[in-house]
Amino acid sequence: MVKRAAGCTRVCRSFAKVLVAALSLTGCGYPLIHRGQINRGQVISIQGKVARLRELDFTRQVPVTVNTPDQAQRSILAQIKRDHSDEDLRIGGQSGVMTGLYPPNIDLKRQTVDLLRDEVIAFYNPDTKQLVMVQQHQHDGASVASGMGPGIEEMVLAHELTHALQDQHFAIEQMLRRVKDNDDQTLALKCVAEGDATLAGFAYLAGGLQPANLKALINRLDTLPAKSLVHEHNVPLAVSAPMMFEYSGGSRFVGEAWQRGGWEGVDQLYRNPPRSSQQIMQPDLYFNHPTLPLRIQLAGYQHLLSGWKQVDDDTYGELLLKLIFERNLPPSSRAFDILPRWADDRLITLEKGNELTLLWVIAFHDQAAAHEFARTYSRILDHLGRGSNPHGVDARAAAVFIAIGPGAREFGPLRDAVWQASRIMPALSESSTAGSAAIARRG
Repeated sequence: MVKRAAGCTRVCRSFAKVLVAALSLTGCGYPLIHRGQINRGQVISIQGKVARLRELDFTRQVPVTVNTPDQAQRSILAQIKRDHSDEDLRIGGQSGVMTGLYPPNIDLKRQTVDLLRDEVIAFYNPDTKQLVMVQQHQHDGASVASGMGPGIEEMVLAHELTHALQDQHFAIEQMLRRVKDNDDQTLALKCVAEGDATLAGFAYLAGGLQPANLKALINRLDTLPAKSLVHEHNVPLAVSAPMMFEYSGGSRFVGEAWQRGGWEGVDQLYRNPPRSSQQIMQPDLYFNHPTLPLRIQLAGYQHLLSGWKQVDDDTYGELLLKLIFERNLPPSSRAFDILPRWADDRLITLEKGNELTLLWVIAFHDQAAAHEFARTYSRILDHLGRGSNPHGVDARAAAVFIAIGPGAREFGPLRDAVWQASRIMPALSESSTAGSAAIARRG
């Protein structure tokens, strides 16, 4: 799995700056934090307003605490350690390098922690049920979470209180844990959570949500600086871009649900959540022409790769494939046009000693897209390894089989065995708790 970020939901500094611009605010009102102490009365007032705006009652009070940046970093590290071992992160980083998602020699844990340490200004901890504001000291002795004024502090608090409502009403953390072995589905669900909280925080500060100010917000969020974070924090684009996408893509997707059904329409997203980053990127495939990923059973390799142990089983999805292309192709490449035809993928990681072999089947909705992807990705792999990374790529019908690593040296027999034993099947429809109709895949 290409492990990313901590389990806690959070507000990032770059996201807050964009909201400041969207609202044309410089901050107003009384500081929420002063000399490391939270204004409890103000918190209670904001909590009540958020409950009314979001049309959900708090089932219990949400403790709000103030952390120094060092304390916040320790909490984030604890979240990462809970969800992912160091070995998980090593394998995720190494496999990401092999696919072309990450640059060589990535330290996924360190670079993720560095990014979150510098960017996170508040977070809700689902384990302790506490909301944490990260203080930034000012010259007058006051402390503000965002460094941009008390009015923005209130927006940040409203955002995080919405995450607490998600925990109390929809058990969002349990939902995330159930899909933690599927990067793409995890990303889609995080987009719902962050999009919901972003709209609620914005609505709190704007005095309500209206179609016109929603459009302005989404247009501003499209400018979230994923690429500038690459240079500012020295992190790969594939680390920063998914985090920014949770806000920008998530807000656009959740905004569509709000326009169709108000906050009750947003609530329905937790009962029948999107299943892929593709549905976030192309909301029509959720709302108008429901399209679930196919199901891939990748098999047939075991007797040819004896001694190799499976250590991961994951799905990249359309967004991560796009990031691979962005990292390895010129922006004008026509190959980007085939990615919206993604239908599913299954990536198995095998380990022997310190070496990894990746076996990957990617399905598309048409044969032309599959064959174009195979040609493009084969050239990417040729360039990545400079001859030092054994690999093979083969397209058949509307699917592509890829092997990367030492196990790909005998690609011919491996390819034939995998095609013979593997299966690509229609999606299994999942009824929501509200009894939604079955969802058929696109033809």
